[in-house]
Amino acid sequence: MSRLRTAIQASARGPATRTESGTYVKTYCFESDFIGFSGHFPGYSILPAVIQVFAGLVTAEEIKGYPLQLITITKAKFHIEIRPGHEIHVECREGTAQGKESIEFTLIVPEGIAAKVAAIVAKKE
Repeated sequence: MSRLRTAIQASARGPATRTESGTYVKTYCFESDFIGFSGHFPGYSILPAVIQVFAGLVTAEEIKGYPLQLITITKAKFHIEIRPGHEIHVECREGTAQGKESIEFTLIVPEGIAAKVAAIVAKKE
């Protein structure tokens, strides 16, 4: 996973910034040679849902300042295919769910909301 994490971080367009509403936003652009497109799908590359979730997790780790372990995804909806070269804004909110640390993030592309995910996480030991 560290190779994938490094590739996601390299696709970032700067650090996460905090908005007035308390949401953090980080921008990514995954080019056609990004490792996450490998084999998904030949001739019609689409960013896999697992990579979208991982981009949200990487963003949350930057915000929190420590590595996170994904415990469970409590909600996930994927609306728009993310293709190579799309500029993606990951909006991330910290919170609690079921008495545990959680994150909610939304991936936004020029066409609209690509995905919304809520997950319970824990500090990685």
